[in-house]
Amino acid sequence: MVRLRRPFFPPVVLLAVLVLSMGLAGCESSGVSRTVQIGERPTWNAGDSWTYRGRGPSGTFNVTRKVLREGVFEGREAYEVDAGGTHYWYTKQLGYLARTKGDETTRLARPPEDWQWPIQVGKQWSAIVAWIDRTDTQQQTYTLTSVWTVEAYEEVKTPAGTFKAFKVTRREIESGASQELWYSPEVKSWIKIRGANTADGNYEEELTSFTLR
Repeated sequence: MVRLRRPFFPPVVLLAVLVLSMGLAGCESSGVSRTVQIGERPTWNAGDSWTYRGRGPSGTFNVTRKVLREGVFEGREAYEVDAGGTHYWYTKQLGYLARTKGDETTRLARPPEDWQWPIQVGKQWSAIVAWIDRTDTQQQTYTLTSVWTVEAYEEVKTPAGTFKAFKVTRREIESGASQELWYSPEVKSWIKIRGANTADGNYEEELTSFTLR
């Protein structure tokens, strides 16, 4: 008969296993989740749209932003988005690239202010962007430094429904302007946004409906 020998564990190893087991049991009994939420870069498709109800210096408004197509703008792969007759271009990182009216570019960001994917709570990045505003008679350029921080992952209620979203803040060092954006992976865009001291004044928007293709 062959006798199987029990494996020998030194006391230090046994103690470590015991502590680890107790720690895991404590997590389960307390109901605390150790899962880290990660927001991956979304992909937009032609026909995707988001409708918002907002309020700004001029009163209340409604706006629908609809993806028209994928294209190339100034050598960059980008999305063309219609918002009430004004077209915006966003990079594949969802960075603001340009605003156009007909064949004219009325605002340009160099380089575009990209989101840094993937995002998770605690992540921070910064960007130095030259903003170029153009009219029929003049062009004005100003450079701003923005600091982005992913502050929280929380449940947010909107007229379109309740969603889990990353709260992301953007602050401009030179101007003091700030924005709070709640980005939902389910919706593939922001579901709520608030701006303070921006070039467009103080404003806020919240999602009322959306369509994903």
